[in-house]
Amino acid sequence: MKPPFGVVDADGHINEPEARLLDFLEPPYREFLHPSLANPNGTIYPTNSLAPKLAPGLDPTLGGRLGSNGPVGFPAPADWLEAMEAGGLAMTVLYPTTLLGYSAIIDPDYLVAITRAYNTYVYEDWLKVNPRFQAVALMPLLEVEESVKELRRAVTELGFVGAFLPATGFGLLGEKRLHPLYAEAERLGCVIAVHGGHATAEYMRYTRFIQRHTIGFPVSNIIQMTHMTYEGIFALFPTLRVAYLEAGCTWVPYMLNRMDDEWEKRGEVEAPQCKQKPSTYIKSDRVFFHAESGEDLIPQVLDILGDNSLVYASDWPHWDHEYPQSVGHLWERQDLSESQKRAMLADNARAMYGLKTAVTAPEGTD
Repeated sequence: MKPPFGVVDADGHINEPEARLLDFLEPPYREFLHPSLANPNGTIYPTNSLAPKLAPGLDPTLGGRLGSNGPVGFPAPADWLEAMEAGGLAMTVLYPTTLLGYSAIIDPDYLVAITRAYNTYVYEDWLKVNPRFQAVALMPLLEVEESVKELRRAVTELGFVGAFLPATGFGLLGEKRLHPLYAEAERLGCVIAVHGGHATAEYMRYTRFIQRHTIGFPVSNIIQMTHMTYEGIFALFPTLRVAYLEAGCTWVPYMLNRMDDEWEKRGEVEAPQCKQKPSTYIKSDRVFFHAESGEDLIPQVLDILGDNSLVYASDWPHWDHEYPQSVGHLWERQDLSESQKRAMLADNARAMYGLKTAVTAPEGTD
């Protein structure tokens, strides 16, 4: 059953096509860099120059049975709009697919060029098509000054609702070098969305993709939330909104207890910019987490964080999405109040992204 109001999807995806990105790449890259984004079956993570494949011997496709996000060119805006009706989505906020791994690009000039090309492509092919599409912009974090300029362009000229930062590949996100970007995001009133990824290290020698996919996303978000909190990002930028996505939410209470305990013992010396208990910042209604509809402990997380911190995300059309069933599953849960479910399915995402438009029920909602 669909909710009787329009759901706001905090994290949907597009499959950015090579040809269109090349259309927007600035010279000289358009002439000689020809990245491949997906094979003819739409399978993501082939060898390509935009985001190198995960690792030799790890197969996310299970021999082609999984890992495909549809044929080349899917989803087009019409495909997304049709899918939105199936789950009663009023709006979706779009993230990339292959360029989720854009932090693997080591040429800073090319990184600036490809992020600008992607952001312009999303504006031209998605945001201008229908106001039900919103998006977060890529940031070329190897060049912080360029990231500030690109965030300003994306938000003020193109209408993006925030910046997407991968949780892996660009180092620790609490570093001082990123302060100008956070200051600009705070000034613009837009969200910094940290999207989980495949946390790796030399000692993490995964032998199966299932291991990497299970552990990488929450661990990468744990690392970034811990570093950003201890390094004072939430204290230095008191109105900055930050989200940690695609890792569920039930890890958060554990980390709050652990961070508070460490801070009380060592914070005065080793985390002087963190002026209050870490949990105080995380519970402040400006830090958001994606809740998986099947997480058993959502009620307990809400008891700790309050009702304003969790958001729904479809992850459509990625191979492991559970949309539209995930909407119905969350809405029909008996261990949550109606107001809690509405907050997760619509109101919190609107607050997180600063969405001003009213959420109304699309046609066909029950």
